[in-house]
Amino acid sequence: MKAHCCWDKDQIDIGECILLREGDEELLFNPRKRILSRCLECPRFMTDLANLDLADGKLRDIIEYSLDEIQAQRLKIRDLSNEIETRNIEFNFLHEISTAIQVSLDLDEVIAMALTAVTAGQGFGFNRAFLLLVDKDRQDLNGYFAMGPRSGEDAGRIWQEIEQQHTSLTEMAQLFFEKKMSAEREKFGDILQRLSVPLKNKDHLFVRVLNETGSYHVVNLDQEPGLPLEVAEILGVREMVMVPLKSRNRRIGMLLADNAITCRPITDQDTRSLETYALPLSFAIERAALHEQIQEELGKVREGNRRLQEQQDLMLRMEKMALVGQITSSIAHSIRNPLTIIGGFARSLSKNMPPEDSRRSYIESIVREARKLEDVLQEVLNYSESMHPTIDLWDANQLVTRVFGNLREDMEMNQVTGKLDLDQDLAPIRLDYKQISYCLRNIMTNVIQAREKGGELRVSTRCRDSRLEIVVADLEPGISPESLKAAATPFFSTKAEGSGLGLSLVSRIVEGHGGRLQIDDYPEGIRFTLILPALSGCRIDENG
Repeated sequence: MKAHCCWDKDQIDIGECILLREGDEELLFNPRKRILSRCLECPRFMTDLANLDLADGKLRDIIEYSLDEIQAQRLKIRDLSNEIETRNIEFNFLHEISTAIQVSLDLDEVIAMALTAVTAGQGFGFNRAFLLLVDKDRQDLNGYFAMGPRSGEDAGRIWQEIEQQHTSLTEMAQLFFEKKMSAEREKFGDILQRLSVPLKNKDHLFVRVLNETGSYHVVNLDQEPGLPLEVAEILGVREMVMVPLKSRNRRIGMLLADNAITCRPITDQDTRSLETYALPLSFAIERAALHEQIQEELGKVREGNRRLQEQQDLMLRMEKMALVGQITSSIAHSIRNPLTIIGGFARSLSKNMPPEDSRRSYIESIVREARKLEDVLQEVLNYSESMHPTIDLWDANQLVTRVFGNLREDMEMNQVTGKLDLDQDLAPIRLDYKQISYCLRNIMTNVIQAREKGGELRVSTRCRDSRLEIVVADLEPGISPESLKAAATPFFSTKAEGSGLGLSLVSRIVEGHGGRLQIDDYPEGIRFTLILPALSGCRIDENG
């Protein structure tokens, strides 16, 4: 019999065996190894074996059976090798992604990495993934995040983009977290909202799976008991795998995965892989959520400490200011009594002294300077009293009118024209009548005394955005812009003999009422605005 194969030769040339490959040079001189590694797969060898003339036909059968068994074992070994290689790749992948999610303490970053691993081709390769998390109060299972395409067109764009990037799984997850997470959350917002379910609804499919220990592979989602039909419809798939996420028997959430675009069947191996992945994912999510909760509580503690420190500082300042107020009040009252007597006698002498008397100018100087001292003492007393306001309901227009009327004489002496423009629909507002009167009088006095002669002073009231505004407008300003910048600074004064407490105290009083003093410099003049809050509105119709 002429052999078709080279199995009967001790040495062959490179071209005699059709199965020899590069690197098989040793087989040219080793017939045993050549027969075991190549000939048993060679069709020529099988032809020679079939034509072998053996005296005992059973021997040929035994040889054939042995060869069949050897070939079958080789196929099994090959399959096992492929499976081992696949498991090794999967193990390395799980190690990589588990390490990545365990490092991060940011919940959203952990979730971005986790779902990228589920949906990426380098990972588990599902088309879509949905994450449901148990809320802080442990009352509901809520749809939290989803990843993947919503249509074939969307899938093509995403997969083409991934192919062009040539990034690792970790790099892909990090890129997604930094640039695309908010858009992805919005894309699946309608579905995530429909996936939420109360945990007390134990008949619901999601709650049933969450309470189980293993995963659940759904083949016909629209026929699954316990799942509302509208939820199955919005998911848009028939097949899906559901994996509960638990940490030390504590329910964390649930992972859903499907192949909505490719419709590739979900294998048992796919399900087992997700089950293996669920444990490190649960730990990572729980740790990140606890870290987030700790940071939130820590922020509350810090805010509480800050407010406590502010209150302590405020109490310390108030104690110091109260002591200063007591001292200044005592000194002011001690000075005020003899000063009143001096001023009173001087005014009495001035009235009874003939105009031609040469001593009249001296008496008038005493009256004038005594009045200045009385004004300074009044400012000091007001400063002391401003720490203890007496709040009640008052008519703002009546307050403005009285202060304006009391300053008529000063306006006439300085030839200043005064005009009132009052909003007649104002409702009573809560304020300290004495303090706000002082504020208005101080501002108007500053405006009157800051000029040589003449000018126009306009005072108005108005309601704007449920706030009362009292405006003092100096239409021909006598205060420079430089002075305006320092106007609210303590001990600043435009008058050489002034105390410098005026506008600083005005600002403080208004702030004590929850408002502010606003000073605006316009080409047509300077405007001082007292802005006071009105909790129930500042118009009559707002209060009913």
